[in-house]
Amino acid sequence: MRDFHGQEGKITLSTFRRVLPFFKGYGKILFVAVTIVLINTALISALPLVFREMLDNAIPSKEMSQVFSVGLLYLFMLLTQGAMDYLRALYVGFMGIEIINNIKIMMLKHVIRLSLPFFNKTGTGTLISRIESDSQKLFMLFSDVGLQILGAVLNLITSIVIMSIINFKLSLIVFAIVPIYVIGTYLIFKKMKPMFKKDRELYARILGFLNEHIKAIPLLRNLNSLEWSIDKFRKLNEEKWKFEMRLHLMQQIVWFLLLIAPQFAIAAILYKSVNWVYTGTITIGTIWMFIQYINAAIWPLIMISEQIGEVQRAFGSAERIFDILDTEREVKEHSDAVDSIVFNNEIKFDNVSFAYDPNKPVLKNISFTIKKGMKVGIVGPTGSGKTTIMALLSRFYDPYEGSITIDGINLKQMTFKALRDKLNLVLQDIYLFPGNITDNLRVLRSDIDLSSVKRAVEIMGIDDIIQKFQNGYDTELSEDGGNLSFGERQLLSFARALTFDPEILIMDEATSSVDPLTEARIQSSMDKLFKGRTSIVIAHRLSTIIDADLILVIVNGILKEQGTHEELYNLNGVYHKLYSAQNMEV
Repeated sequence: MRDFHGQEGKITLSTFRRVLPFFKGYGKILFVAVTIVLINTALISALPLVFREMLDNAIPSKEMSQVFSVGLLYLFMLLTQGAMDYLRALYVGFMGIEIINNIKIMMLKHVIRLSLPFFNKTGTGTLISRIESDSQKLFMLFSDVGLQILGAVLNLITSIVIMSIINFKLSLIVFAIVPIYVIGTYLIFKKMKPMFKKDRELYARILGFLNEHIKAIPLLRNLNSLEWSIDKFRKLNEEKWKFEMRLHLMQQIVWFLLLIAPQFAIAAILYKSVNWVYTGTITIGTIWMFIQYINAAIWPLIMISEQIGEVQRAFGSAERIFDILDTEREVKEHSDAVDSIVFNNEIKFDNVSFAYDPNKPVLKNISFTIKKGMKVGIVGPTGSGKTTIMALLSRFYDPYEGSITIDGINLKQMTFKALRDKLNLVLQDIYLFPGNITDNLRVLRSDIDLSSVKRAVEIMGIDDIIQKFQNGYDTELSEDGGNLSFGERQLLSFARALTFDPEILIMDEATSSVDPLTEARIQSSMDKLFKGRTSIVIAHRLSTIIDADLILVIVNGILKEQGTHEELYNLNGVYHKLYSAQNMEV
C-alpha cells in the first residue's frame, strides 16, 4: 500500500510529463495565451524606453504636442498590456477550472471502482483530501501561474539584455543583487520543503479527525466524551497553528530580503550616476529607465520565488493524485470475462480458502452447494467467517485457494456487471442518501422506473412508511435517513434490494438490530420475497432461518455442520448449542 500522506512534491520531469496530457484539447487557448505573453514581454520591455524618451526629449523640447504624443503612446501601451493580462488570466483560468473538474471526475471514477481492500486501508478523510484538496492544488499548474513564470523569465532576460546594451557599468550593479535571489530561491525550494511536507500532513490529520469525529457526535455525546474530542482537536489545531506561525515567519524573512535588495540596487545606481549626470555622461531619463528595468526584472524574480513553494505543493499534490490513479484493483475483471450469465442450477464453493492477513486464515477449505431457489442460512459465532463468505460471493475479494462458480462458471470469468445483475445484498449497516425516497430506492438510477419502486414497496408492505410523509415518494431524506426510525430504514433497505429484482438475494444479519414487532413484520414479507428466489441469510437470530432448505454452520473459518434445522438440531453439535442458548434451553 502506498503512503498517500508522506510524499512531498519534487518538480520532476516524470511528473511534469504526466501532467502535460491534461492540457490535451486546449491547444488553441494555450497558443493564444503564449502569444499574449510574448506581446506583453515586448510591451514591458518598451515601456521604460518610451518613458526615457519623455524625460530626455519630449519634456525638454517644451513642445506639448510631442509630450502629448509620447504620453499617449505610453498610456496606450500600459492599458494594452493590462487588458491583455486580464484576457490571458480569464481564458486560462476558465481552462484551469475545467481541467481540475475533469481530474476530480476522473479520480472519483477510478476510486469507486477500486477493490474493497483499498478502502479498508485508506481512510475516508484521506480520499476526500486527495480528490478535493489535492485536485484543487493542481489549479496552480493549469491556471495563469505557469504563464506568469514564463513571462517573468522573458522579462528578466530582455531587461538584462537592454540594460547591458545601454549602460554595462550600471548593469553590473543590478547583477550584484542576483545572488540574493538565488539564495532566497534555494531557501524556499530546498530548506523549506520539509516544512511544506509537514504542513500538508498536519492538514490531512485535521481533515481526517473532523471527518471521523463529526460522524461520531451522537456516540461522543452519549458517552460524555464531547469535551475530550474538543480537547484533542484543540491540540491538533494548536500544533498546526504553531507550525504555521514558524513557517509564516521564515517565509516573511525571505520575502523581506528579496524586497529590500532592489532598493539597495536603486540607491547604488542613484549614487553612482550623480557625477555622470553632472558631466553629461548619462541622462536622467536613462537613470529612471534603469530603475524601471530593475522593477521589471526583479519583481518577476520575487514572483517566481514566491510561487515556487506553491508550485512545489502542486507537484506534491500531483504525485499523490497519480499514486491514487496508479492504484490497481486487487480484484480484477479479465478481458475475456463474459458479460452475461444464466443462473439455472447451482452456486458452488469448492475448497475455498481466504485470509485478509496471510498469516491469519479466515476460511479454510470451505465446500458447499446451493441449488437454485434454495433458502440458505449461514450461522456461527462472531468472527467465524460468515460475512467473508458473502464478500467472496459478491466478489469483493477473490479466494486464495479454491473456486466459486455459478452453473460451472467461475466468478473470475464474469464481468462485475454480469455478477451484480444476478445478486443483491442487504447489509447490517444501512446507508441512505440525502435525497428523496424514490432516488434512494432505485439508488439514483434513472433507468429504473417508478413502477418498479412501488412494486417493491407493495411486496414489503411498507406503503404506510412512505404515505405518512406529506410528499410521499418525493420526501427528502436527511443524511443517513435521520428522519426515519431504524426499523423504517431497515425496511426501506429491503425494498431497495427488491427494486432491482435480483435472482440471488444475500442478507447479512439484516434483522439483528430490529425490534421483535418489526422483525415479525419483516419475516412475513420475506416469505413472499424468498419464493422462487435463491436467498442466503447470514443471521445471529436463528429464528429467521429455521425454515431454510440448508443451514451452514461456520466455526473459526471451518464448515463444521450443514443440513436442515431439524437435522442439525438432532446432531446435538454446534448448531444445537447455538439454538438452545438463544431459546434458553439447557
